[in-house]
Amino acid sequence: MTHISEYAAQAIALSANYSKAAPETALTYACEAVAESEIAVKDLKSADIDSWVEAISHREDIDVPNIVVSRKSPRVLATAHSEIHTICIRGAHTNQVTVLHEIAHLVIGVPTHGVLFRDELVRLSRAHISVEFASFLYSLYQATGLEMSPWPASAHQR
Repeated sequence: MTHISEYAAQAIALSANYSKAAPETALTYACEAVAESEIAVKDLKSADIDSWVEAISHREDIDVPNIVVSRKSPRVLATAHSEIHTICIRGAHTNQVTVLHEIAHLVIGVPTHGVLFRDELVRLSRAHISVEFASFLYSLYQATGLEMSPWPASAHQR
């Protein structure tokens, strides 16, 4: 069994691939990528995204965002636009983590990837993917030196 420090080292090394992003953002992205590669998450076809986002929105008691699927951006998997409450997804397929990442931006209302964002992504992952995935992502964030609220806070339900 691999120790979390080895996964953290992978994430730190991988963060160099996001050289145009701020260091905190790059490390946040890298932790998500490592978590996705180690714990399988469900792939979503563009036809299934709307219903999944609607179900999450109702459970979380948030307004259902508009979903736009496009093939235009070769580098960006997805973006959230809180001013128009819209999530733009690239391509016909994505995965649960990418969608929850963008929902987290809409919930907190800021485009940054600080502790508030990471806390929300872990909470959403715990509620809508699995406790195992959320725990692993949380542990990766902490092991790489990213600030996090205490783990029990991720159990909070709206």
